[in-house]
Amino acid sequence: MSAIPRNLRPAAAALAALLLALPLFSSVADAQEGDEAEAPQLTAIEEAWAKRPGAMSAEEIAAVDAEHAARRNLQENRVRERIGRYLQAASKAIDEDGAEAAGALLDRLSMDRMNEHEKARIFIFRGFVAYQEGETEKAIEYFRKALAEQILPVKDETRLRFNIAQLYAGLQDWEKTIEAIDAWMPWAREPDPLAYYLKAIAYFQMDKFDEAIENAEAAVDLSEEPKEGWLQLLAALYIQKEDYDNAAPVLEELVLLYPKKVYWVQLSLIYGAREQYPRSLAVQQVAYAQGLLDEDKELRRLARSYLFSNMPYQGAKVLEKGIEDGIIEGDAESYEMLANSWIAAREYEKALPPLDHAAELSEDGNLYVRLGQVYLQREDWENAIDALDKAVQKGSLRNPGTALLLLGISSYNIGKTEAARRYFVRARADEKTRASADGWLTHLDNEARATADASAAPEAAPGADASNPT
Repeated sequence: MSAIPRNLRPAAAALAALLLALPLFSSVADAQEGDEAEAPQLTAIEEAWAKRPGAMSAEEIAAVDAEHAARRNLQENRVRERIGRYLQAASKAIDEDGAEAAGALLDRLSMDRMNEHEKARIFIFRGFVAYQEGETEKAIEYFRKALAEQILPVKDETRLRFNIAQLYAGLQDWEKTIEAIDAWMPWAREPDPLAYYLKAIAYFQMDKFDEAIENAEAAVDLSEEPKEGWLQLLAALYIQKEDYDNAAPVLEELVLLYPKKVYWVQLSLIYGAREQYPRSLAVQQVAYAQGLLDEDKELRRLARSYLFSNMPYQGAKVLEKGIEDGIIEGDAESYEMLANSWIAAREYEKALPPLDHAAELSEDGNLYVRLGQVYLQREDWENAIDALDKAVQKGSLRNPGTALLLLGISSYNIGKTEAARRYFVRARADEKTRASADGWLTHLDNEARATADASAAPEAAPGADASNPT
């Protein structure tokens, strides 16, 4: 099985860019009220979720939430009106004047005089301000202080734990990202695809591809409509592992949901790597029809696929248009491929100009030999001699004897037997063409003797018996 080109494999920077698309402080699965309906059968993900380390039951979470609520309702822990006004003013300031102004307002408060509930609320606000000012580590510190007060509603604490994981990811501290998500999981009532997606990125950055795939699969499976980035990550991970059988259906889904050029190209390459060449060609054909293939290498790949699939005429049309439009560079390789396509399609007349271009641009004379062969097939002996002579002059031939042998044959067919003989003698020096050259030399010798014998025979007298020399 052939490998996918390295330039199409996922780079660490590219996957890190996916991370930047994550919304900070996004809503995740929090503690929920009420009982959930029983599922008749657990999926693999649901079963794994139920067995997650430290998982807390709904009853346990409710008990903790009730305990926190009781502490908040104590007279000494209620948020005082004055502190509430400061928090409201800071919230307004951050919208109108920026994080620095909001922080300045909070600096007026003495934390020693704050109760547990007020401290928790202020720590959350300070964490948000720190994040806005680009001080991520300080934001994490404030959020952890808020959690340490153990007084907030469980759903708020659950969200804070997830925010901490996102902040560690922003710092590219992948081990702590995973630790933070694992700390969030026991408190969450249901699996959240975003958490698995984040863990998949973290594991990828740590070169733990199996764990990354496991989490990326979970993120996709948990989503009714998987986000493009999640499918893209999963496909990239499969390609990284050269697991093309699993990469193909993910790319098929990407093509259907997000029909972008990159996915069409990758899908065609995946089919090729799986030796599903008709599918690979079909995908390229659809992409070409939509105008998505607009690069030199893409059009050449399509043309080669046509040739491989015994559809040389279509390949020639792709190459011809690509060269005319300036997308395909008019170099020796492209002209040679165009000529070969026309030859395979038995369009010999159309093959001559591009093959001549290719031979002229080539660094050696081998394409002139090919051009000479085409002229020989057409019995155009003069042009064959011209092309083959250029081949010998340009040199660096893979089979020098072949060019000389063909020069001899062409010369013979226009009646230049002496020139033909000289070429055949030179062709004998090449072991590959020695036998053929000897055969032609024998033929020339036989013809010469026959001609000589015919010239030497006396003319028969009128009425004489030619069979009786007496």
